[in-house]
Amino acid sequence: MSAGAAEVTRRAFLGALAAAGVGYAAWPRKPRGREGVPAGRVVIEYWEKWTGIEGEALQAVVDRFNAMQDRIWVRRTAVSEILSKALVAIGGGDPPDVVGLFSFSVPQFAETRAAWPMEELEADFDGGKGVGVGAIDRGAYAPAVLRLLSHGGKQWAGVSSMYNLALYYNRAMFRAKGLDPDRPPRTVGELDEMAARLEERGPDGRVRVAGFSPRLPEWWPYFWPVMFGGRLYDAEGDRAVLTDEATVAAYSWVQATARRVGVEDGRDFAASFSRSFHSPQDPFISGKAAMIVQGPWIANFIARYSPGLDYGAAPVPVAEGLYDPDQPRGMLEADVLMVPRGCRHPAEAYAFVRWMQSREAQEDLARRHGKGSPLREVSPGFRAGHPNRVVAVHDAITASPAVLVLPQTRAWQAYADLMNGMFDAVWRGADVRRALGDVERRAQGLLDQAARLRAKRGGAGGGA
Repeated sequence: MSAGAAEVTRRAFLGALAAAGVGYAAWPRKPRGREGVPAGRVVIEYWEKWTGIEGEALQAVVDRFNAMQDRIWVRRTAVSEILSKALVAIGGGDPPDVVGLFSFSVPQFAETRAAWPMEELEADFDGGKGVGVGAIDRGAYAPAVLRLLSHGGKQWAGVSSMYNLALYYNRAMFRAKGLDPDRPPRTVGELDEMAARLEERGPDGRVRVAGFSPRLPEWWPYFWPVMFGGRLYDAEGDRAVLTDEATVAAYSWVQATARRVGVEDGRDFAASFSRSFHSPQDPFISGKAAMIVQGPWIANFIARYSPGLDYGAAPVPVAEGLYDPDQPRGMLEADVLMVPRGCRHPAEAYAFVRWMQSREAQEDLARRHGKGSPLREVSPGFRAGHPNRVVAVHDAITASPAVLVLPQTRAWQAYADLMNGMFDAVWRGADVRRALGDVERRAQGLLDQAARLRAKRGGAGGGA
């Protein structure tokens, strides 16, 4: 990118940020000293959102990279609200060398030219110009994973970790209610039947133990259409898809669940755990929910807070007629690594991102996070002794031809926000088709606005 083009990009970012009310004080102070850095190393600054268990696990993998070679030193900084702070730093001309974002960030960073596409980094910095690490083996990814990393025909990110959702269930509670712990529900009808048997109520008639609730947790109100064959987004036509019969059926089921457990009782029960997830009081870990849709990371928290918990997992149940054991349904999301334009050390940043795509790095981090692998093939010992005893379930979902990816559009975050209000309205009894139609129209407005911005910039990714 020329100096003039870089200044145009910088001003565009600053204008957008000013319009959004984002201030410069938002970005963290980056360390500048070399304390603890071996002599002769190029220091690359890596911003990442993870803290706690996930942050410790990632740091161990970073330490492994730092120890295995003598040219680069990766310095990780935990950053909250990382998306807005990364945009501010890029717009201000002082970004980190690597930033850990979300797969839904890829379209925005591609269309605004805020990051380097991997292909350009390979071409500019390989073969003696950089560290000679070679091109990324794109054929090694599971097919759906590469879709999360790409936009407009280019790969803009490397995967940090990949995840999907499965149905976790308490095997001991199954046995106590006369259910087969080796036969979790496969269809929505079976899920409802088992949930009713597993549910327990107190003397006041209120829920004491939930069999299953789509409100636990309330983090993915957009997920339920997956179980009915819905898709949310038509990428080819850039259209919001919420009023198809599959999606209407999904939220009609949500509403029927609310009626079965009690609208207010179900809301209050879920709200009582709003600050308890991933703690000893987590509803699944504490035995207050017999079944829950969760990501693979829950295994780490079970191991920490309730290591004796007898749990299993299965792909999420699906509507009658959709069950296929060889093609489980689900939706993939990913944490990703991107190299911002304007960073000080793009060659070294690419070397680190490229190494993170290797099987050894991916399997190391996946095991530490309790997650599955984003790669087509895993090492013979990857699943043996894996801290998540049901990781094979997540791997099967990742590899499935029926798996969807989170909608790849820069409008997704705002689209997802609309889903939150719609979900609660449907739970409380709103007309399902009308509520979905309203969100579809508003979401399409967001998509159209994003398309106009994309056209103004010259297409996805644009040119430098």
